[in-house]
Amino acid sequence: MNIAGRMKRKKGAVTVIFVFAFTLMMFFAAIVIDMGRVEIEKTKMQNAVDAATLAAALDLPDTVQATAAANHYVELNGYSSSNITVSFSSSNTIVSVKSTKNVNYTLARVIGLNSTDVVTGASAQTQTIGAAFDYALFSGSSSATLTLNGSGLSVSGSTHSNASFIANGSCLTITGACEAVKTITVNGSGINILNRYPNSASISMPDFSDTIKAEAQQAGTYYNGDKTFNGSSMCVDEPIYVNGNLTVNGSNFTGKGCILATGNITFNGSNLTASSNAVCFYSKTGSITVNGSGITLDGVLYAPAASPNGNILLNGSNQTINGRIVSNTVTINGSGLKVTSSSSDLACLPKGGTKLIS
Repeated sequence: MNIAGRMKRKKGAVTVIFVFAFTLMMFFAAIVIDMGRVEIEKTKMQNAVDAATLAAALDLPDTVQATAAANHYVELNGYSSSNITVSFSSSNTIVSVKSTKNVNYTLARVIGLNSTDVVTGASAQTQTIGAAFDYALFSGSSSATLTLNGSGLSVSGSTHSNASFIANGSCLTITGACEAVKTITVNGSGINILNRYPNSASISMPDFSDTIKAEAQQAGTYYNGDKTFNGSSMCVDEPIYVNGNLTVNGSNFTGKGCILATGNITFNGSNLTASSNAVCFYSKTGSITVNGSGITLDGVLYAPAASPNGNILLNGSNQTINGRIVSNTVTINGSGLKVTSSSSDLACLPKGGTKLIS
């Protein structure tokens, strides 16, 4: 065979290899690009479905209003109500939203793939706030003792410990019931606890963070990152959600509602007030620390996370909580603490909660 023939055959082989390699490259490009588009669309749809499901659960057991809320929220997130189906179960205490959307391929068309259906779903249920908020002072840990040390401690209302209860010091008063799942021990003088109930039933703490998050996103009061409130008047007529730590330096709070931080909440300074109506300060996964003397808070401190977080630490003297302290553990350093609960301080809490269950 002459040289020209050999060159022609080599060129033909190179062409075949090039065509094969190009086709293979296009195949992988189609897979990577179009599959990435599908995954992004699925994430967006899942977020929309989660928001729609939580919003719908707030209207349960009214299935008509719940369906309308689901349709409204999915449309706010850029989708059509025709993309979702809404169903109910467990006597209309659980709502499920399923979404389906056809996504067209672009590059994958060259290998015969035209489109795919993206399917997402979520379910949420209603829940009551729970019995933990029936108490002025509540410790939810099953292993850590609720210990009250110091003098001049006053609790107007009842206390509960899911472990043991110990009172050390003088001039301590609990006007309501003192409950403990294990034992109750009192050491000192001037301690006035009339109703003591050891061996009580354990009580769980609820999680209504999803409700606060959904309402804050609707109200435009969702903050992504650490937040500090400094020396200004804050109105809490709408729930506030901080995806991070919250620091409060000498601010005055008015209105009623809930301020939730996913991390720690720290109060600094003296004569800090949260007045007019009760405000709930809710640390979802962290702890709450109150530093300073002469602090007055009208509201509820709530830190339900498991140890080593979920602690409410009170540092200072002559602190007044016109509301409730509900936490996994409670630490009190100082004297002159007064906790006064009343029916009005529960106005800052949602009437019920919602929680994603799938």
